[in-house]
Amino acid sequence: MSDKASPQSNLRYTALLMAGSRGPTDPVASYCGISHKAMAPIAGEPMVQHVLRTLAAAPEVGNIIAVIEAPELIEALPVAKELIAAGRLEVTHAAPSPSQSVTKVLDSHSPYPALVTTADHPLLTPAMIADFVQGIPANVDVAALVAREDTIRAEYPETRRTYFRFADEAISGCNLFALPTPRGRNAMAFWRKLEQDRKKPWKMAYSLGPKTLLNFALRRLTVDMAAEAIGQQADVRAALVRSRFAEAAIDVDKPHDLHLVNGILARRAPAG
Repeated sequence: MSDKASPQSNLRYTALLMAGSRGPTDPVASYCGISHKAMAPIAGEPMVQHVLRTLAAAPEVGNIIAVIEAPELIEALPVAKELIAAGRLEVTHAAPSPSQSVTKVLDSHSPYPALVTTADHPLLTPAMIADFVQGIPANVDVAALVAREDTIRAEYPETRRTYFRFADEAISGCNLFALPTPRGRNAMAFWRKLEQDRKKPWKMAYSLGPKTLLNFALRRLTVDMAAEAIGQQADVRAALVRSRFAEAAIDVDKPHDLHLVNGILARRAPAG
């Protein structure tokens, strides 16, 4: 696979913002007493508004499609109103699962190249998006942003992340994905298989085939080998891009994360 930047990096991406509910058992929504985690207060406003503002400010992003069960929740936000008036934001109904929601938008809008992120990523910045897009290799159909464990722990040793440990490094996901080509849709069916096992590395490795499982068990499986195996199973050309930003891996999954993210944003504010 070539390391040359993809021609897609020169195009504006359509951003798919996933803001759907995980139901009444979501720990953040329950903690805040709200229906949707996306509306949890961060630095005085719903965290989805932070993500909308970042996407709108990123030069790599053109239009934005937000996905949520109750579109009126997002449509009522000040930033959303501005973006809707400018013709840059559309809010649509979510499907039963994240992969189904993405598939629905891909099929109805054909928004390629597409960028996918989540509403629980209020620390996302335009710089993170720019680094990711520029780091996507040429000729791939799906790319995911990840951060190394040492990158995260160097700045935030207190944060609790899920790490996938490979022979060469341990990584954590960053809730930022790219589908530069229509063939990227092929990955959605495979994603549906993984949704239930996203916190269980052994089951994920098993779904990638016996050879990959054996390499994982023997601690021979590298990050890039895993990306290649995912691509083969999903019938796509896949790549993982390492982020230099520790904060790219910090989303809001638990009440503890709310306090951590509020603290980080408070420190950002004096620096402008």
